Amino acid sequence: MEERAFKEKIEQMAKQTAESSAARDSVFLVRPGLFVRMFSSLSVEFNGRRINMQRGNTRVVELFVMLLLGGGKGLSKRELIDNLYGYDQEWCADPNKSVNNLLYRLKKQLASWGMDGASVRLEGGLCRLEAEFPVEVDVLEFQQKAEAALACRDAGRIQMLEEAAGLYTGGFLEEFCTDLWVIQKSRELEQLFFRVARDLGREYERSGDFPRARGVYHHAAELFPFESWQLAEIDCFIAMKDYNGAYELYQDTERLYDEKLGVVPGQEFLKRLDIIEQRTMQRKRSLSDITEPLREEDMDGAFYCSYQNFYNFCQILSRIAERSGQSLFLLLCTWNYRGGVKSPSEKTDLEEQQMALLKEVIGRVFRKGDIYTKYSCSQYLVVLSGTGRENGAKAFERLRRAWKQQAGSVGDLSYSMDSLLHFHEK
Repeated sequence: MEERAFKEKIEQMAKQTAESSAARDSVFLVRPGLFVRMFSSLSVEFNGRRINMQRGNTRVVELFVMLLLGGGKGLSKRELIDNLYGYDQEWCADPNKSVNNLLYRLKKQLASWGMDGASVRLEGGLCRLEAEFPVEVDVLEFQQKAEAALACRDAGRIQMLEEAAGLYTGGFLEEFCTDLWVIQKSRELEQLFFRVARDLGREYERSGDFPRARGVYHHAAELFPFESWQLAEIDCFIAMKDYNGAYELYQDTERLYDEKLGVVPGQEFLKRLDIIEQRTMQRKRSLSDITEPLREEDMDGAFYCSYQNFYNFCQILSRIAERSGQSLFLLLCTWNYRGGVKSPSEKTDLEEQQMALLKEVIGRVFRKGDIYTKYSCSQYLVVLSGTGRENGAKAFERLRRAWKQQAGSVGDLSYSMDSLLHFHEK
């Protein structure tokens, strides 16, 4: 009986907790006012209800966003025309009339969204959105807090910078990223975020709090992986004497640049690598202690490496082959696909998926002494040592057959091959 009573008491407490939590959530969800998020993608919530912007006309939605960003000052009609029509104005019979029509349609759209108390006011050549309810826009909040934090010089500066940095969560209106005004605004916001992140990181560094500084730079590097934020993050690792962490980040960055851009990080990254290597010089050890960790595990198949390492290997192997008289060929394997794809993003996703499959097949089909790397979004390079053109062609045919049998593979493969040595090989 006591056990049953105890279980009933626990169930009753759990039920009360759930009801209390639901009540709190319902209060949160029905917060009054308009809440708009523009970082990453557009999200609009009014009185706790999510509004589907996709149901509205794209131009009307853009006009709505522009007026929100204009705030209490509003925007001039000339600016609205330039933003909405830009270089297409010459194809628009009457841009001024078109904007007037959009303003009228926006008024009707506000009513259909249930935003009673909201109106569009055009006066003295300025247009603005007026509302009888609270309006919160993440971009405006970010700009306000970022500018205030950058101008602040008292003890509260770090907290203000933290709040501003936390508001920037992604690119500005990514669904409208091809529009000129969005590109310009996006770049403006990016530069403001860069200043905030840089100042916040430096404030932490000055106080000796390198883990927090690294966190700031890591957040920036995730948002902007090709803006060299990893350099500052590596510097934090070095300051913390975490050379393993610094080296792993360098390798991750090198791999990212190689796979996405087909290039290697710049000289500043190489300088960091030199520092890491100097700080991690080993104490004197015996040759057997040194060689043991250098021996590769017993693995079959070709060896994959970054393009920079591949380039270095080619230089070394060419020298060895010319001295020994061994043949050395470079094979370029290209993935071809003529099927239809609906959008550029779908094409990119398909390329990445197929290249990942091809990487696995190349590693499995080619020999243990062969080396390969990703050269472009649809190509791999393979170094074939100790083989002639005929055997190289046979090796490719083995790869092609294995590729066709690979689950999930689509398209076809083609190749070209040439000698890596200065003299002509048959």
